[in-house]
Amino acid sequence: MSLTHSRGQASALLSKANKSLLYDSAVVLAGHEGPVYTAQFSPQGQTIASGGHDKSILLWHLPTVANEAKPNYGILTGHKSAVTSLTWLLESSIFSTSADSTIAFWDAETGERFRKGVGHEGVVNECSGINNGVCVSVGDDGTIRVWDEREKHEVSKIDTKYPLLTCNASKDGHTVFVSGIDPTVQAFDLRTNEAAWKCSGMQDSVTSLGLNSDGSMLSARAMDGSIRTLSAKAAVPPGIPRMSKQVYAGATGSLQQVLARISFTNDDVYIGLGSDDATAIMWGTASGRMVNKFSGNEGTVIDVDFHPSEKILLSSGSKGEVIVRDY
Repeated sequence: MSLTHSRGQASALLSKANKSLLYDSAVVLAGHEGPVYTAQFSPQGQTIASGGHDKSILLWHLPTVANEAKPNYGILTGHKSAVTSLTWLLESSIFSTSADSTIAFWDAETGERFRKGVGHEGVVNECSGINNGVCVSVGDDGTIRVWDEREKHEVSKIDTKYPLLTCNASKDGHTVFVSGIDPTVQAFDLRTNEAAWKCSGMQDSVTSLGLNSDGSMLSARAMDGSIRTLSAKAAVPPGIPRMSKQVYAGATGSLQQVLARISFTNDDVYIGLGSDDATAIMWGTASGRMVNKFSGNEGTVIDVDFHPSEKILLSSGSKGEVIVRDY
């Protein structure tokens, strides 16, 4: 069903303070047919889930020496169109969204889809976990929907005017941050379904919002390749702009209109993003300087994620490959 091979020659600037957990400095996980739109480490970092155009979610062991022979251990099927995003809720459960207008809750141990959710009209673009068994999703229909694994339909819905491409929920589960075709970043209070604040400043549609570890800062990536950071706090001091003027240069825009996704490292020191030039790029969060640019993907890098405790980067691309590598 799937193959794996190492790509040790992949160009990278590696800075390993400790011996890597991986069996090679860069490992390619091959098995998807077509673009891989989403790939995420599990909360403990022992496993990986990836989903894409082939309508499936593949489950992988972290490619250590012990797992080198058979990294792929499962496949989740049931969506009728592309898997657009996923998030781990626990080490054994996954929430996913699809271009087929549905969401799904999965048992990652048995492979069972134990809940299918309907309600969105059109593509569901992204999801974010709120707490155990509860998630939020956004889609082309401009709605924000909250789902409970015990219910088939959404338990809450917020309507906005324009298609939404990205969302991220606050650590306490009280707030969801969204943006999309209208590049305004907005925060909504999920307890009241009311807008909490909004922030303009991006010049093109926002494809991704990353949230740092303590929930105080957002990173926003726009279709033109621009990256900005902004405060995620409920209020900012008078006279202080919510959006930073810091520029993160080096990423290309999305000529193919890909919803490239952005992420913070677990210690918030770096920001990572995929690019149309087949690279994954890292910048210093505070300095804005590019510190690493990794090649190895064969097409546009769509999603990136960082291991929860190790210096390991995960990237997925438009040519079907998932790469796990040291940084």
